[in-house]
Amino acid sequence: MSIIEKTTEALIGKYWPLVCATALDATALIQSPRSFFKTMKGRSAFCPNAWFFGIFVAVGLGVISLPALRLAGVEPTYELAAVMTFINWLLILIYGICFAVAAQFLRSKQSLMVTINTFFFLSAYLVVLKIVEGPALGARFAGMLETCITLDYSQAVTAAIKKSQTYISANEHVGWGYLAFTGLMAWALKVLHDFGWIRALIATVIGMGLLSTVLAKLQEPIIAQMVCAYGQGS
Repeated sequence: MSIIEKTTEALIGKYWPLVCATALDATALIQSPRSFFKTMKGRSAFCPNAWFFGIFVAVGLGVISLPALRLAGVEPTYELAAVMTFINWLLILIYGICFAVAAQFLRSKQSLMVTINTFFFLSAYLVVLKIVEGPALGARFAGMLETCITLDYSQAVTAAIKKSQTYISANEHVGWGYLAFTGLMAWALKVLHDFGWIRALIATVIGMGLLSTVLAKLQEPIIAQMVCAYGQGS
């Protein structure tokens, strides 16, 4: 047996159980979200299944973005794909922290990790939103690429999206998608933290507010820098 075969066999033997366990959790979420949330209440420490699932979501978000990047004039590379995957995974973690902090602010007795672990699985919904955003994504990246020197990309992105009714519609659909996501998070926080609906909704609104701040102050600047770095080099 060659070294490559031995290495492959060792990796499969080590990580295959994790893959199977993660797949079972994802299936449980689809089949019965409420039962899944109750299960996640007991995972108050680091959950490898959840964090591993986040990698798949990060890869999915990156793959969906690649055609839009190409349309904007950025040539996809393996390095860019790796960078995007890492950034996406890190942002998913930060999003989860936003809702975890919001739950703690409402005096939850659960640990931060309960919310963070659960959010890694719920982040699969972000892939759906990214698909819906697809038509406007290329325009968004193109707007960022046009302002690499000044980095005043917000107005350029808005102008690029307004050029087409298709882009505008896609943006509106994403807005409705985030509204549905807000409802999903409220349900999750209600079950995870034994909140009433009002308390869960307040925690969700706080979490969405923190997430919006992350989008504006962290995500958009990072993505713009990445697009400019790889766009100018392509």
